[in-house]
Amino acid sequence: MNSKQEALQEIVAIVQNHKLTFEEVTAALTDQQQISQQKSSGTLSRIFGYIGSILVFSGICIYIGMQWDYFGSAVRVLVTLGLGFAIFIIALLMMGHPRYDRVATPLLLIAALFQPAGVFVMLDEYSRGGDPLHGVLFMSTLMFIQQGAVFWQKQRTTLAFTSIFFGCSFFVTAFELLEMTGNLSWLTIGVSLMFISWALSHSRHNAIAAFWYFVGSVTLLYSAFDMLEGQPFEVLYIGLTALIIYISTATRSRTLLLVGTFSMLGYISYFTYEHFSNTLGWPVVLILCGIIFIVIGSVAMKINARYIRVSV
Repeated sequence: MNSKQEALQEIVAIVQNHKLTFEEVTAALTDQQQISQQKSSGTLSRIFGYIGSILVFSGICIYIGMQWDYFGSAVRVLVTLGLGFAIFIIALLMMGHPRYDRVATPLLLIAALFQPAGVFVMLDEYSRGGDPLHGVLFMSTLMFIQQGAVFWQKQRTTLAFTSIFFGCSFFVTAFELLEMTGNLSWLTIGVSLMFISWALSHSRHNAIAAFWYFVGSVTLLYSAFDMLEGQPFEVLYIGLTALIIYISTATRSRTLLLVGTFSMLGYISYFTYEHFSNTLGWPVVLILCGIIFIVIGSVAMKINARYIRVSV
């Protein structure tokens, strides 16, 4: 399959994921000046929206911090959990309105920070003690249900990101409470995030797929190395890194390509240092490693050019 056919497949996928009509695509192709103006104004509006939200968030945090010691328990919960929930409601009301829709994204992020903090404040003020992990599990459950339910209804990329984040928080805490082996739990989470990222990359939310590909692959490779280190079959790790590189070609992910390549180079460096650093052949090993690194780097560049770059 040549690059033109692959590009057409990508275009079809984008049109289907974003539910674009034939008329909208045609208008975009025939009126480039208008599209450029809309993109420029939209970018400027987004920048000012984020800057304004950061200033508002900073002002609220500073004020709460200055007055915290003077607040009672109810007021502390109100200015954290109550304020976060109010901001979340305002963000929902702004969704769908052309003039205010872009402001909803930073407000959703602010609400996703205030509400968990508010839940912890509420538990700290009114609970009777217990395992702190139960509090984290309670917060993660509430936030995952809230963010996931609204995402299911609104299909907002920001809500997809926060839903995945609080879902990971829930499972990490649950695994800890169940006393599962650390590496096994992180390995499960890493593999799960890889599958989730693959689904995101084939949806309208592909903007966040690269981030979760990075988190999932790093988590998977780190936990796998920790499990295999010092074992007779430790060299299987290099096969796992090769598998990540192969998956990067299937998913067309530069993130996975970089993670897989650097992981392979890192393991080769670790292996040669552990087993050959005290021998007379160590300089020769270094030269061989250098050649291997050059070859792997060249292969990675060819993979990027042939299987990944055409889709960008």
